[in-house]
Amino acid sequence: MCSDTGARLQIASDPTEEEVQTVRDRLAAESNAKTGGRFDQEVPEFTCDLAVRAPDGSIAGGVTISTLLGVMWLEVLWVAPEHRRRGLASWLVLEIERIAADHGCVGGGTWTFSWQGPEFYPTIGYRLNGIYNGYPLGMTEHVLSKPLPDPASYARIADTVRRSRQDGYVLVQDPTKDEMRGVHRGLHEHCVKHAGDEMHNPGIEVKLVLRDGIGRVAGGLIASTTIRIVALERLWVDSAYRGKGYGQTLVERAEQVAKQHGCVAVQGTCFSFQGPEFFYKQAYESFGSVDVYPDDYTEHLLIKSL
Repeated sequence: MCSDTGARLQIASDPTEEEVQTVRDRLAAESNAKTGGRFDQEVPEFTCDLAVRAPDGSIAGGVTISTLLGVMWLEVLWVAPEHRRRGLASWLVLEIERIAADHGCVGGGTWTFSWQGPEFYPTIGYRLNGIYNGYPLGMTEHVLSKPLPDPASYARIADTVRRSRQDGYVLVQDPTKDEMRGVHRGLHEHCVKHAGDEMHNPGIEVKLVLRDGIGRVAGGLIASTTIRIVALERLWVDSAYRGKGYGQTLVERAEQVAKQHGCVAVQGTCFSFQGPEFFYKQAYESFGSVDVYPDDYTEHLLIKSL
């Protein structure tokens, strides 16, 4: 393990935005090289919004996705309370799955809290990949995924979609920014209702870079926190400095910052081509994996209590 002083590389906890972007770019470049150019952590391959308009003209719900390495991830899904139990959530998800499949996606996935209805997703073909149960207030987070396309689920809710249309609900293929802001606001209010002040606790970002003797970026880590969990988003060390303990030192420093701010665990994901064994050596444990990616790539779901 390297130290902050007396080593060839020094950790900086106040990096410039340019240095942080260098970490993002270098990690993305390596991941693209390992996946034949199909992986990009910084710029999603494809994003899409859909909404449902109620008979009175208001927005009853909506969905937002991004994609990564051929998998469609549900970023936002919300239906207004007065419009629930009409099949609108299923309609939104399955329709956006169809769009994603048409753009080449081979899988779909979601992360959802216990109070967001994880039991809904298996009804439209999603299978459970893992549950993390270390959040405060007894909250759990569920990760689910499914292969695409999914004709069986499309056929199963066809009658529900017809009834919704007959009741005057309309699928909006190109919702406005204002309409989607309403969807995002509705989801946020739902989250605050259940998680309260914990939603943004401690609500900090952790940005660290490694600088060599002449100030060049040789590695770095980016993380953010919510509900007393720190999520590792980027970790990269230049190949010339690997195997010398710098990656471990970056992770340990992030863990220290998180613990100082009251976090109870560190959460992360790591693809099979990114070296998940590194995290297992640092006492991270697996709480599941996602295996709907192409070419047998697997995403490991990792957690470490602090």
